[in-house]
Amino acid sequence: MSSPYEVRLAIEWLLNVAARTNRRREEAENLVQWLSENTDQEVADEFGRWRPLKVAARSAGFRTKRSKPWSDRKQVSGDWKRLRTALREVRDRTRRAKPDRTARRVERLAKATGLSREDVEILEVLLRYRTDSWLASLVDDLDLGGRRHHPFDAQGGVLGQLLGLGRSRVQRRLTKSSPLVRSGCVTVDGDGEVQLAARLERLAIAPEKERDVRRLLLGECPPPELEWADFEHLDETREDAVAILKGALATSARGVNVLIHGPHGTGKTTFAKVLGAQLEVSLFPVGEADERGDEPTRGERLSDLRLAQSLLGRDREALVVVDEAEDVLGAEGGGFLFGLVGSPPRRRTGSRVFLHRLLEENPAPTIWITNLADALDEGVLRRMNFVIEMRKPPARVRERIWLRDLRKNGISASEEDARKLTREFPISPGLANGAVRSAMLCGGGIGAVMRGARGLTRLVEGPRPPREERRPFDPGLNQADVSLKELADDIVATGDLRFSVCLAGPPGSGKSAWARHLSDRLDLEVLHKRTSDLLGKYVGESEKRIANAFQQALDNNAFLVFDEADSLLRDRRGAVRSWEVSQVNEMLTWMESHPLPFACTTNLGESLDSASLRRFVFKVKLGYLSAEQAEQAFRFFFELDPPAQLAGMRILTPGDFEVVRRKAGIRGRLDNADVLVRMLQEECDAKPERSGTVGF
Repeated sequence: MSSPYEVRLAIEWLLNVAARTNRRREEAENLVQWLSENTDQEVADEFGRWRPLKVAARSAGFRTKRSKPWSDRKQVSGDWKRLRTALREVRDRTRRAKPDRTARRVERLAKATGLSREDVEILEVLLRYRTDSWLASLVDDLDLGGRRHHPFDAQGGVLGQLLGLGRSRVQRRLTKSSPLVRSGCVTVDGDGEVQLAARLERLAIAPEKERDVRRLLLGECPPPELEWADFEHLDETREDAVAILKGALATSARGVNVLIHGPHGTGKTTFAKVLGAQLEVSLFPVGEADERGDEPTRGERLSDLRLAQSLLGRDREALVVVDEAEDVLGAEGGGFLFGLVGSPPRRRTGSRVFLHRLLEENPAPTIWITNLADALDEGVLRRMNFVIEMRKPPARVRERIWLRDLRKNGISASEEDARKLTREFPISPGLANGAVRSAMLCGGGIGAVMRGARGLTRLVEGPRPPREERRPFDPGLNQADVSLKELADDIVATGDLRFSVCLAGPPGSGKSAWARHLSDRLDLEVLHKRTSDLLGKYVGESEKRIANAFQQALDNNAFLVFDEADSLLRDRRGAVRSWEVSQVNEMLTWMESHPLPFACTTNLGESLDSASLRRFVFKVKLGYLSAEQAEQAFRFFFELDPPAQLAGMRILTPGDFEVVRRKAGIRGRLDNADVLVRMLQEECDAKPERSGTVGF
């Protein structure tokens, strides 16, 4: 049953049509026929039973049947006049009907988007046609469009007759630059057909008592799962983002766009939510699903974006968020179709000019989130006011997130459990949360979390060797030409991460161990690369792998360590092939610009290219343990007093003690000092004779 307000609309539309319809035309017959069939509704009783209208409609309807000629024109004219008089009488009675919920929502939408009264009337016709079958039957049965498959077009004929407006006035309200179209409330396609934005149907069909049309039409981002402190690794970047967005909101600046990009699972969407919470404003998502809950097209997302901009453009406490923004921004994807490699690249569609103007003129500050920043058009990137690259958080942050997720999901875990998860599974917070939720759903404990994290890590990062528990590092057990402890203390104290170090020395002397120790103190993860990981069999492949290694360190905010880097930095004066030179050049180029710690270990420091040595900030030469250090190492690894025979060994390294400890543990001899010394001597005897010394 239609509401009193809908009856009021129907009568007003009918009266407007009757005033502009010749009684001899088919439209008049259609009008009379509709009245004859639709004036028996119960709601009519609220307006005097409509008896005058019924009588007039039936009288006029009898004389307009096509089988009966209009022989008595005076009688027909009189019936038509009585019909119009009856319509006016009913209109006067219906004017007291108050706007219903849908009408009130349309008014709030108009106020937020700056629509005129005529725009509201047009919008209401389109909305009621889509959502009210009774009013839709009125439009269809009158057939003002001449049996068109779609009743409304930008020429304004049907809308003009229903609303009593001139055709030209309606046309002006439906141009591309008109508020109705620019706001995204309606679209005009290539055939000139006028369509209501599907999202606006919520104004009529949403049952909830939501008064805020912004939330009703756009939804709202849920609260963030993480906290401001969880993004401390962004340092000043997050503070700059807050300041920029706060200034944009305060001044109502147009064309403010913030791009957040980075790998999957690094917290881009969550950080956008945290930004909103820090600014104490609401975040409204754009085009995450169509009205059926299905995947929206690019056109639907653009329409939603324009609607969001119109709704929020005057709001100083709201931000627009466009997730998976590459769809809207027209990123040029390549090589993937339905997940299959080798398929043709996706071509960018749409007008660049249109998109650029959209970015330049958007009235509401907008946060764009993407995993494919590299695929965005340069013109789009130039219109981003601020860019935030999201990387995997450092270990201390991930440890805190692990612990909070575990406890939030009811999984009993200690701080040591969280620390172990952080060390063993260097995955992003999003993937970590997935492992925790899976364990919670199956009722498992920390073991289930470990198994889930192991599977996710293997899927994302490939197979990894099990992480071996390391003994605490003691820099006093390393023989070096500088104090390794003082060097580490100085680096940590300054906090300057842009440095490189070359560690040269015999195998087992502690080169990689000190790099790991330094990375732990800097709260950075180590990204280890062996020469075998980087050397390719095709021309240019090694250079690409080297570049990827540095980029991976940047993406993960990691301390990059190249083990056995002799081949990567070999002296170019002895090069025979061109790739031997280009490989070293690639390394030198990245060493110059890399903003994070970078270390190379080598057993043959004297063979390195002189240009590479100049580019290392620190050059450290490690050697064999002194007699005193060997005694300290014996106590450190075996917790026993060293025998006198140990003093005669001159080529021991910390690595030798580590090997012997494992060997003696397997054989059950860790409590026998004499056996341990004999095993150490065997390690020394197994070392090949070396000519010269290790150095630079």
